[in-house]
Amino acid sequence: MIRPLDVVLCGYYGFGNLGDELMAESLLDLLKKNGVPGERVAVLSAAPKAKADPGGASRIDRWSPRQVLTALKSSRTLLLGGGGLFQDATSARSSAYYWGVTRMARLAGCRPWAFGQSIGPLKKGIARYLARDALSLCQARVVRDARSMSILQEWGLAGEIAPDPVFSMVPFASSGGDGEFLLVNIRPWGGGLPEAVSRAFMRTWERSGLDLVGVALSSEDQSLMENYRSRGLLPPLRIVRITSASEARALWSNARAAVGMRLHFCLISVLADVPCLAVPYDPKVRSFAEDWGLPLWDGAEPPPFPRNTRDDARLHEARDALEGAFRRTLEGMFSGR
Repeated sequence: MIRPLDVVLCGYYGFGNLGDELMAESLLDLLKKNGVPGERVAVLSAAPKAKADPGGASRIDRWSPRQVLTALKSSRTLLLGGGGLFQDATSARSSAYYWGVTRMARLAGCRPWAFGQSIGPLKKGIARYLARDALSLCQARVVRDARSMSILQEWGLAGEIAPDPVFSMVPFASSGGDGEFLLVNIRPWGGGLPEAVSRAFMRTWERSGLDLVGVALSSEDQSLMENYRSRGLLPPLRIVRITSASEARALWSNARAAVGMRLHFCLISVLADVPCLAVPYDPKVRSFAEDWGLPLWDGAEPPPFPRNTRDDARLHEARDALEGAFRRTLEGMFSGR
C-alpha cells in the first residue's frame, strides 16, 4: 500500500515551549534537507489550529486518538522527536502518552524511530517499563547525551549519540562580548530551587552593572518570574517571552552573559557565543553543561559570573555530526533495515 506520508513527527509540540518548538523546526528542516518535504510530514500537536507550518507540514490533534491513528495509518514511519519524552520528573503521563503512540504506530504498520532523545529521570517502575518497551519497538534510537546512552545499554538496546537537533540551526550572531544585557531564565521546579536561584542571582546581577532581562521560554517561566519580581525576589527586570528563533537571535545578539535553568536557554547561549552559567535542575542540563564546558551553579553563594567562549570549530563539528547521524538513520529507516 502506498502511504501519502513519510513521517509522523511526535514530541512535546504545541504547548508553547520554545525549546520543543525549535526542535520541531530543526527536525522538519533536517527532513527537508534529506528529501522529505513538509507535504509528506504530519506533526502531532497540542495546537493543531495554530498558524500552518511554513514548510507545508500538516498538524494533527495529539489528543484525538482517531486523528492520530488515521495519520499513523497514512505514514511510513513515526519519529519520536527530540526532548525528554520518557521521564517521570513531571509525571508518568509523559511516558504513558509516547508509549501509547508508539504502540499505536506498530498496530498501524508504521515503523517507529527515535532521534534527539534524553531518557529519564525514571524513578517509578511503571515509567521505566513504558519507556523501555516503547524504545524497544523503535527500529533506530539516537540520544543526545551519554547518560541516556548508558540507559539504552543497560536495557540491552542499540543506539548512538548525536548532538541536540537544535544544533542544526545556523549559529547565532555574537555580541563579541560587548552586549549590554545579562539574561536570566528561571523555570518552575520542586525543592525550592527556582527561589534559591533568584536569591543567589541577585548578587551576580548587582556586581555586573548590566541591564537585566528575564527570558521566558514558556508561559510558566513568565508567570514565575513575574511572581518573583512582584515579591522582590528579583529586581524590577524586563521580562521577555521568546516564541521564535528570530526573537532569540535578536535578544542574544545584545547579551553579555546568561544564567539559566532550561536546556535550550543554555544551548542558544552556546550558539550565540554568550557566556552562560547553567543551573542543573535536570540531568540533561548537567550533561549538556559538562559536555560544552559551561560552569554549573551547585547552590554555592554567590554564583560565579559566567565566563566561557564559543568554539566555532566544535560547533561546526557538532552540526556535521548531527546531520550525518540524521541522514544515516533516515536512510536506514527508509531502506527497511
